[in-house]
Amino acid sequence: MLILYYSGTGNTKFGCDVARLVMEKAGHEVTMKTYAKAGKESLDGFDLYCFAAPVYEWAPAVNVERFVTSMARLPGKRAFIITSSAGATGQAIPLFARMLEGKGLTLLGNYNLICADTWGGTRRWSYNQDAETPTVESVCELAAFTEKMLEVAEALEQGGDVELPEYRVKPTGLFWASRFSRLAPSARMKMGKKKVDEKECAECGVCAKNCPSGAIKLDPYPRFGNECIACWRCINTCPADCITTLLDGGHHYKGIVDKDGLLKNAGLK
Repeated sequence: MLILYYSGTGNTKFGCDVARLVMEKAGHEVTMKTYAKAGKESLDGFDLYCFAAPVYEWAPAVNVERFVTSMARLPGKRAFIITSSAGATGQAIPLFARMLEGKGLTLLGNYNLICADTWGGTRRWSYNQDAETPTVESVCELAAFTEKMLEVAEALEQGGDVELPEYRVKPTGLFWASRFSRLAPSARMKMGKKKVDEKECAECGVCAKNCPSGAIKLDPYPRFGNECIACWRCINTCPADCITTLLDGGHHYKGIVDKDGLLKNAGLK
């Protein structure tokens, strides 16, 4: 079984880790890769797929959309979706599902894990709630969802009659907002111009290494190119918190507070 994911600050990866632990406990062999590492490899040869993405601008992350658009077809294969968001998903899940169905995949279901807000512009109001999500209950729900996906995949394999979800993209306001946002000529329009405090910058290269679109170069301090997809990953993951924008709330997200405790309390460790 193959889990493919992109995770800006660890939230989506945590959801995938939950799914992986459930599948491994059920006796399945699981391969887990980022989209970046899987980009040049064949995705064929697996019985079940999990495609995972954070929700950015009420849609799957831009780099995930690009990966799915360019990947080879997987006709007849089965898959499910895991997303992570701070709340409203807009049409992210049906958008994601329809893209995957366009590659010949049969979608078995989806789960959205509610996590803390990672969007720099709104964290000035939400940062003090970081420890509240995800909850043990939501982790248990995701574990139960994964178990159900395994059961559905097995039933289909044995020729059983299984009711599958239908995904239809609805032209809601958030759908159009997500589409118009993707048309913005530069990330600066969505997150403001980035600035680097050169006195604090250690030239560690974490931002450049983590950038999902290769938009950051060190010279010797970070320089930002037009490939930026406005994911805020560089700002949130900078060890020195030296990258900011005019919209930045100043409370950078550093990941789920107690991953091990959540997994333990959910019976996964």
